[in-house]
Formats: sequence, C-alpha cells, structure tokens
Amino acid sequence: MTVTHLPFGVVQVAFGCLVGTMAGLLHFTTLHWCVRLLSVGAPGKAVAVHGARLGVLVLTFFVLAKLGPWALLCGAHGLLLARDVVLRRVRVAR
Repeated sequence: MTVTHLPFGVVQVAFGCLVGTMAGLLHFTTLHWCVRLLSVGAPGKAVAVHGARLGVLVLTFFVLAKLGPWALLCGAHGLLLARDVVLRRVRVAR
C-alpha cells in the first residue's frame, strides 16, 4: 500500500504524531539544557536557547495547523508523549 492510496486524514495523523513527537523531544530536552545553563550562571545562553526552542515549537505547530486539524491535534499528542519520555529519562538519570 503506497501513501498515494491512503486518505489524506491518515497522512495528517501520522505526520502530526511524528513531527509533534520529534518537536517535543527537542523542546523538552533543550528545556533541561536551559535549566542547567541557568544553574551554572549562564543566563545569556539560557535565554538564547529558550528563545530558539520556543521559536521552533511555534513554527512547527504553525505548519501543522496549516496542514489541518488532525495534524495539529496529533502533533499536540506527540508533544505530550515526548514530554513523558523526557521526564522519565531525566528522573532515571538522577
């Protein structure tokens, strides 16, 4: 079965989940880096990383919204899934 035979909604769901999860992994991993940078006394770098990570997230969800409601909804689900993954990884590391 090729992608051309799939309904567009299925493609939106798969693409939204994939992109949302990847964006979430990037977003929450860099949040952890921001906290580390702030704790070692590098607020300039932390603000720059924070701005970049929020910009990437906004751009990602803007593109998903342009693709359609299912892509946006599944992207949000992927973001929350990635949050769980990163939180579990950080908790195990402690």
